Amino acid sequence: MFLEFDKISFSYPEVLALDCISFKVARGEIVGLIGANGAGKTTAILHIIRYLNPKSGKIRMDGVDISKIKNEDFPVSYIPDTPVFYEELTLLEHLHFLKALYPDNKLSIDEIIDKLEILDHLHKVPSALSKGTKQKLMIALALLRRYELLIADEPFSGLDPKQIGIFRQVLEECRQEQKAVLLSTHLLDMVDGTCDRYIMLHRGKLIAIGTKQDIIQRNALDPDSTLEQVYLTLVGKEI
Repeated sequence: MFLEFDKISFSYPEVLALDCISFKVARGEIVGLIGANGAGKTTAILHIIRYLNPKSGKIRMDGVDISKIKNEDFPVSYIPDTPVFYEELTLLEHLHFLKALYPDNKLSIDEIIDKLEILDHLHKVPSALSKGTKQKLMIALALLRRYELLIADEPFSGLDPKQIGIFRQVLEECRQEQKAVLLSTHLLDMVDGTCDRYIMLHRGKLIAIGTKQDIIQRNALDPDSTLEQVYLTLVGKEI
């Protein structure tokens, strides 16, 4: 497994955000990290990108504790739930800036412009972009980094149906290139059938992990259940 999230616990003041959570993500697979708002998804991600330090447990990539990986070698690219930009730079200048930082990335600026259909917005600053185009810029910047693990936190926010289709193609290309993908969302219909496996969180606890079919069979649920129905049924058992 490329990513090992091993018995991680973390608390905010008066809130247990992660309660001894363990999961793994392999190269060449898309794993859905799903749950309602407040389930612990973003907290888990913030640990993986080293923004937070666990109270207990270890996180490893290729068997190495992530705290021991140099910043310049850290193999993670992150699409946050809230876009972050340099307000004075145009969309194109953002792309050139990232490409200058990661010149060994084989993906060219022209390819990313074509892939995400952002040609008409190249000379606009972020404040002039729609929510969907801002999100596509975040995706573009993530893809221009050097990475082995792509993390996307609520990536469908602001995307229209066509843009969602484009992003799903991007995820499939990551899978084919043997990248690991961790896709976090509470919009379960968006990832039903998209992911190879699912990690289901509820109030900081791990309530299920595996393929959709594995989770359904393990819990004796209706085999025709949607992912949302599966999750809500399991949450109901926790109450």
